[in-house]
Amino acid sequence: MGINMLDMKQSNAQTVLWDLCSCKTSTIKEMTQRTGLSFATVGNILNSFVESGEVTLGEMHSATGGRPSQAYTFNAEYAHVLALSVRTRNGKNVISACVGNLYGEAVWRTEQSFENIRLASFETMLDLSLRAYPTISIAAFSLPGVERGGVILTNDYAELEGASFTEHFQGKYHLPVVIENDVNAAVFGYSRNVEVSVIAGIYFPKRFGPGAGIVIDGKILKGACGFAGEVTLLPLGIDWLSIDYEKPQEAGPAISRLISVFCGIVNPGHVVLYGDFFTDAFQKTLEREVPTQAIREIFPSVIYRRDLNSDITAGLIAQAVSVYQSGLRGQFQKTEF
Repeated sequence: MGINMLDMKQSNAQTVLWDLCSCKTSTIKEMTQRTGLSFATVGNILNSFVESGEVTLGEMHSATGGRPSQAYTFNAEYAHVLALSVRTRNGKNVISACVGNLYGEAVWRTEQSFENIRLASFETMLDLSLRAYPTISIAAFSLPGVERGGVILTNDYAELEGASFTEHFQGKYHLPVVIENDVNAAVFGYSRNVEVSVIAGIYFPKRFGPGAGIVIDGKILKGACGFAGEVTLLPLGIDWLSIDYEKPQEAGPAISRLISVFCGIVNPGHVVLYGDFFTDAFQKTLEREVPTQAIREIFPSVIYRRDLNSDITAGLIAQAVSVYQSGLRGQFQKTEF
């Protein structure tokens, strides 16, 4: 089978662009050493990216005893990604929007409350975000429920169930769409900043049953049908909706049992607990409720987070940037606003 020269050129171009992204600024000589490509190939690729605006010319770097070299700088603002997450906070349904650049840095945020959450609610936030940043090239959504093949199977917001979510938004906005379970996105976001191979996260919204996410070696464990982490399916005999989470002596034993289940199945190094009720007193109660010595020996480090939205945003932006880097954005045309 012959070599496809077009594919090779595109692969080389992607190699050069994302190598430059990783170090932000570099010279051609430095990039040839890292990528293994020839000086001429790297130079031609960089010149084409300068013309497109994806790369800008930097300062001249002086080498001892040699001619100054042109530095090139990755333009992280050439395109942007959008993270949209929905939460119930203080009795209100809130959709948060965050725009990130190609370094994964947040550059703009807003949020809005809605009486009911439906597809039109997300359209409102997408329209608002695209007007602020027409360069948005990927839209990533976090939803509290299960999605398969772009269709919402279960969701805390009943009006979303059964919706062909991906088809709807790709069809209307001509953007690649990423959909992730909210806790999966949060745990993935948390995992970006720690060197732990197995991490479990559990969110306790109180109004709904808890949900969990698992990241193993940097990858989200979704299961065969996307139901990995659906805690309410576990036959623990716990009525999560009747628990008074403000009483540590009532909620603590139930949460400790749940952590023990994860200890026996995936043996996480960290368990991140998300909930607005995790006071110092609650944490001490939970630590006393570890059931047996055998479990104590493998009980993970427990990290408490009162809000998971920052981790969700970090996880969604990281996923969206990854999709952008894969080149999938080229399959879509931007909608002008």
